[in-house]
Amino acid sequence: MNILHVIDSGGLYGAEMVLLNLAARQKDMGCRPVVASIGSRGEEIKPLEAQAHRQGIEIIPFRFRNGPNVLGAWGILRYAHARRMQILHTHGYKADILMGFMPKKLRRLPVVSTVHGWTGIEPFSRIRLYEWLDGLSLRYMDAVCTVNDALREHPRLKGLQHDKVHVIRNGITKLDAGKPLPDDEIMEFCRHGFTVVSIGRLSKEKGYNHLIEAFDLLLKDVGQAQLLIIGEGPEREALKNIIKEKGLSGKVLLPGYRDQAWRYLPFCKVFVLSSLTEGLPITLLEAMYMRIPVVATAVGGIPKIITPSLTGTLVPVGNSILLSESISGVHKFYQSALDMAQRAKDLVCLEYSDDRMARSYCDLYQTLLN
Repeated sequence: MNILHVIDSGGLYGAEMVLLNLAARQKDMGCRPVVASIGSRGEEIKPLEAQAHRQGIEIIPFRFRNGPNVLGAWGILRYAHARRMQILHTHGYKADILMGFMPKKLRRLPVVSTVHGWTGIEPFSRIRLYEWLDGLSLRYMDAVCTVNDALREHPRLKGLQHDKVHVIRNGITKLDAGKPLPDDEIMEFCRHGFTVVSIGRLSKEKGYNHLIEAFDLLLKDVGQAQLLIIGEGPEREALKNIIKEKGLSGKVLLPGYRDQAWRYLPFCKVFVLSSLTEGLPITLLEAMYMRIPVVATAVGGIPKIITPSLTGTLVPVGNSILLSESISGVHKFYQSALDMAQRAKDLVCLEYSDDRMARSYCDLYQTLLN
């Protein structure tokens, strides 16, 4: 089966890693996945493209003018027809808008969209407009996949035919630390106390301002604690200002983006997800797989995988006090937290593998082709 995945990636984050894992497993299954990577004119090689090359996944860059570019969408379709693709699979609002609004007579191919999650949290912004258009474009897809049950009930999807919407949970590959990590600033930082870690894009929806506030409160209970936030993004300067204002310099490290950041997890004590909105974050699955105790906000699909007192701890969104108390609880009752972490790993291995994810998508593709 020939599958063309279409994405406009902004880095190498959750959706991109899901796509790479999916394409790799599809290739192992005897399919022929190709990734169409959208970008602006003049844009150099993207992190997704470089990583795909390293993994041996075929990826084709498409560069054209920003916005709802009909000619750009037509160029992708021409490529798909010329290469005898059988399925178009879109990831993210830009790919959805480009391919979803193309008339079916021109597409002549089934189109599957995966909704990884909507991140807009400000009521009047460009991203909210694009996400609204994304919701409209999904009406013209042959199938729409959400990464968790909660997302299936999102208002933007309620107008769709029930049998058009499918839940296919994200999956991760088996993680192997492999060669030793370099003795870098992160490793040095982790040597000096109870390390709280989070991994993700430095953007408003990740709620890192609440995490820093929670960490400031935590220091009253756990003096030898430190906070590590691995990732890059537009909120870096704002977060640095919060750290400075609270006198946390030296206690909080923002080292930027790291490839395979999960490899640092074994050197940390607790993984915290402070997001205001989520789908089903890959970083959470990675932390669970690596048997790291988890504290997370109860958003998106997270309550379906984190069961309080069984596989981790849930807290309300935006509540820095409860977030701090939950992290402190992990510190005080660490053996119980490790027991929960072991059950969390068992769950991820059983229910959230990339093999299961890839087979579920291929079954859906086959249904559409039949």
